[in-house]
Amino acid sequence: MKALSIRNPFAHFIMCNEKTIECRTWQTDYRGDILICSSANPKIKNTICGHALCIARLDSIEKFKKEHLYDACMDEMPEKQSYAWHLTNVRIVKPFPVKGKLNFFNVDDSLIKIIDPNDDSLTEEEANHIYKTYLEPLLYKGSK
Repeated sequence: MKALSIRNPFAHFIMCNEKTIECRTWQTDYRGDILICSSANPKIKNTICGHALCIARLDSIEKFKKEHLYDACMDEMPEKQSYAWHLTNVRIVKPFPVKGKLNFFNVDDSLIKIIDPNDDSLTEEEANHIYKTYLEPLLYKGSK
């Protein structure tokens, strides 16, 4: 599967469905599922670093405009010409370590296990179980 490294807290925001637009300085003709991976740095408290987190569908790309700021979790326009990558259908995967790279890179499909199919069928108890079992143990706690 095509994968993309994204810095935290943005990768975490995508996993939580709070960020639906990724701001990039480059475009691609590719449309479809991409594996969202959090970069190892910066380490931000209560985020997961250096792991595959979720799959999102890249639906469309357009020039980045002011109206994209909120959905991109940004406060100001980027300095360089940028593009709004519209992400939908987020599905959480069982996190696994990934060494990120620039641009797209490939990750073996056999490593990817979807644990939240994003079909609104999870009960609160099931969602809690996913969080406690797969996500909470990997959250960066900060330096001691």
